[in-house]
Amino acid sequence: MARITCAALTKSYGAVLAVDALELSIGHGEFMVLLGPSGCGKTTTLNMIAGLEEISAGRLLFDETEVTWTPPHKREVAMVFQSYALYPNKTVRENIAFPLRLRGQSASEIERAVGAAAEQLEITHLLGRRPNELSGGQRQRVALGRAIVRKPSVFLMDEPLSNLDATLRLSMRGLIKRLHQELKATFVYVTHDQAEAMTLADRIAVMKGGLIQQLDTPEGIYERPANIFVAGFLGSPPINLVEGVIAGGAFTRGDFRLALTNPPQEGRAVVLGLRPEDVSAGGDVTARVELVSPLGSETHLDVLAEGGVALTLRVPKEWRAAPGDRLSFGIDPARLHIFDKASETRL
Repeated sequence: MARITCAALTKSYGAVLAVDALELSIGHGEFMVLLGPSGCGKTTTLNMIAGLEEISAGRLLFDETEVTWTPPHKREVAMVFQSYALYPNKTVRENIAFPLRLRGQSASEIERAVGAAAEQLEITHLLGRRPNELSGGQRQRVALGRAIVRKPSVFLMDEPLSNLDATLRLSMRGLIKRLHQELKATFVYVTHDQAEAMTLADRIAVMKGGLIQQLDTPEGIYERPANIFVAGFLGSPPINLVEGVIAGGAFTRGDFRLALTNPPQEGRAVVLGLRPEDVSAGGDVTARVELVSPLGSETHLDVLAEGGVALTLRVPKEWRAAPGDRLSFGIDPARLHIFDKASETRL
């Protein structure tokens, strides 16, 4: 295991600042997810930790040892890529064994390590095949096996599941989570997929524009988003965001009004955030149903409330509604998120 410290870690490409004085401490054995849209700096951060990108400014430490200028092969990290990066002319056995052969380990040691990793990943029956004979999920298991046999202190994963279909992504998420529990190593995982982040992470660093917008547990980020960007990035369907003002201790927009438990000062321009699932049957909010999207286990409703406020609701499948119906529902004031309109930060 290793503790990773990014101290004012910076990467610039000429005038373009990709990562801006990033401060991040990753604990021993922690599963840290870097989450954000394309171009936010998450992969650049991962590559600096790996040693694949030269650091423009700042310091990088593993435990108490500075590795800012340490070459990649001396950092005791293993990286798993989106593209698998397997040798097409080598068998699965040879691909997994490759880093151990570079170390000069004996044939018997290599055979034991490859066999153990293959068994752990349930790919023993594939050891004689080549990559072009494997499915995407099988190739990713081979890439994981090649990383595991090195017994690194840090696993770095760059969107490893993005090339897989939805069913495979689900099973591979479970496998990666189990591996983390078994290996007890430090994992740093890059993704733009919120479901992966919420499922896998001990903590999530949500990034935008080379900066960390919020660093917290999955629950903390979902329940208490620091700003509008974070609130809108996590959640499916996305959080409802409605602009309005504070009047009479309530959020108001035209005829749409919601009482607040701790309202900001009167007249303040705000943005209200309402998670689609945070509604209950019956209540004093009425709306017209515009669209019904049944998903089997639940239903999504697009509705138009008073004041022309459009909302998406995620409700139990037992709710029966059709376009044009009038619907009444309740909203718990304690579940509302209020953001300042100008700064977009949480109030």
